[in-house]
Amino acid sequence: MSSIKPTTGSERLQALDALRGFALFGILLANLCSFLGLYTYSPEEVILLPTPDRVVLFFIDWFVEGKFYGIFSILFGVGFALQADRFRSTEGNFTAFWFRRMIVLCGIGLSHMYLVWNGDILTLYSLLGMLLPLFLNCSNRTLLRWIVALLLIPLLIHGLLYLTQDASFWGAMRRFSTGLKTQWGFADLSTLEMRTSNAAVEVFSINVLLAIPRPMSYFMSGRYFHVLGLFLIGLLLARHWLPKIRNNDISVPTGVIWFGMIGLIAHFGYALIKAMIGTPFAMTEVGLLQGFLYHLGATLFALAISMLFICVWASGRYAFVFRNLAVLGRMALTNYIFQNIIGVLLFFGYGFALMAKVPYMYIPLIAFAILAAQLAFSRAWLKRFKQGPLEFAWRRLTYRPPKPK
Repeated sequence: MSSIKPTTGSERLQALDALRGFALFGILLANLCSFLGLYTYSPEEVILLPTPDRVVLFFIDWFVEGKFYGIFSILFGVGFALQADRFRSTEGNFTAFWFRRMIVLCGIGLSHMYLVWNGDILTLYSLLGMLLPLFLNCSNRTLLRWIVALLLIPLLIHGLLYLTQDASFWGAMRRFSTGLKTQWGFADLSTLEMRTSNAAVEVFSINVLLAIPRPMSYFMSGRYFHVLGLFLIGLLLARHWLPKIRNNDISVPTGVIWFGMIGLIAHFGYALIKAMIGTPFAMTEVGLLQGFLYHLGATLFALAISMLFICVWASGRYAFVFRNLAVLGRMALTNYIFQNIIGVLLFFGYGFALMAKVPYMYIPLIAFAILAAQLAFSRAWLKRFKQGPLEFAWRRLTYRPPKPK
């Protein structure tokens, strides 16, 4: 049987690596809101934050929230298509290979979720990624139907939640987490107090407790269906764009500018509502509108940014910027995990316990500083090694050596 080996540096597509590097910056901006303590506040407290902080948060809500994890999701679908394409010339079992790859990623994600930070996204990606082989041989029309259906489901769930918000089902996981917190003796401690505690057991415990209701919160927000829909958008784009990327034969598709404009306008409405009510998700009539604007804006803007980014790359302009972004993107998994480790050490009780002490107006400066450090590290690492440390571990555990004849 022909063996499949990891992609070498010469085989990589710089455009996709650069887009991953670009997405890392947006992911970092969004995650820093959590590390600085935004979600330890009530909606009423968020509304009363100082004006400079609220201005920065508004622009993050408008230009960042939902869009950059959307870009990562699209790229995940593109990556799946790339891996499947490499298997077509071999006798290897692609589905078995892909499941191994997702199982390893799930292990990394679960370790990250429980040992580092409950805001992990890798576990979700790995579990949903296991469904992608089901769509590999679908026609473009069938994929489009699935994409539309999957992107509509979150809105239907939000409507159902609004109509049945008093049902005990929705709060079951949250109540279990609260009960466990009481059993562990932390009932009188707030999330902020446990996050910034000098006692490592309290910092670790709140991370585990907050991870418990996360699967239900994903269902309530429709995240499962939204992300899978974005995966399929990536798979569909890969069929049309990968040959063009390889040949640098790319032009701005008709309508992509309109996608971007509609996305920006929709997300402006989302950010405005969030600034007024102090929360990204509400079970009210206004919350239903907010949810619609979020999904519409995040999806269209992520799609538009991804396509325009590739077009600018193909034009040959700003080559220096793309080269540096590609360095970050080649180590996207490592850099994502280490961004969060840095956040934990800066803002949790494990380290400097700066949560709720740093104004939100400094988020862009902190993000640039972290990304600059990661760029220097990534550049130094890749001079000596072909892959980042976590990328190496992921691939080493995924690819099986050829059987001896």
